Amino acid sequence: MGQQAMTYIPEENKHEVLKLKNLIEKLSWGIEYSDFLSPFAIKYAVEVLLKNQNHILHRSWGGYKGSERNILALFSSDFEEYAENLTYPIQTILIEAKNNLSHRQILGSFIGNGLKRDKIGDILVKENSALVFVKDEIATYIVTNIDKIGKEKVKCSLVENNQIDIKWFISDNSKRVVYTVASLRVDSVISHGFGISREAAADLIKQMKVAVNWVYIDKPSYAVKEGDLVSVRHHGRLKIEKVLSTTKNGRISIEVLRFS
Repeated sequence: MGQQAMTYIPEENKHEVLKLKNLIEKLSWGIEYSDFLSPFAIKYAVEVLLKNQNHILHRSWGGYKGSERNILALFSSDFEEYAENLTYPIQTILIEAKNNLSHRQILGSFIGNGLKRDKIGDILVKENSALVFVKDEIATYIVTNIDKIGKEKVKCSLVENNQIDIKWFISDNSKRVVYTVASLRVDSVISHGFGISREAAADLIKQMKVAVNWVYIDKPSYAVKEGDLVSVRHHGRLKIEKVLSTTKNGRISIEVLRFS
């Protein structure tokens, strides 16, 4: 089954899509950088907003390879030769504490200090330290003013990526599981993957709370395939790593990475 067109924009993504539209309209010559964007917004920009804008080129970067939230660089075709050497307005902040930190605590403290979500990229937490990728414009404020995350005293400092081992911070928050499904229908895969009923999975899909590769779908019969990333709001994500085999009774064995 083919992938659906990106016609649905979730409420939480409407503001960033509107800002992207304005940024694209603003660009006539040179280079413009967006704020940090969700994967949905970048996909929407590339597949919808920039689809017929042949004079505008784009690249994206979030501070490290494999980042989820990224800044989109838009530039006129005159600047194509600079595409591989763009200087993104991103700073890396190291947070150190005595006790373990959490993504939710850090983001909550930043927002509580008046910082906007779109100025904050990925937050990589490992035990009692974390790396946070932020827009240049808020980096100095953070290292100068934030000395607590919740009730935990912390030290925030600017670091260069060559000073730290980013791979160490990329926590393995996934669980590899193998299970069988009657078919590769997305409702069946979600049901087994998150331990919910088939009916509950179908309801989530009909409520537009399920995306496959960042495109929201509304049909429980949508067929997923190897390599697809399935996001379920308030549950997590599944990546279909491998379609392994078909059992004697016709069920399909799949290997899935489940992210909390």
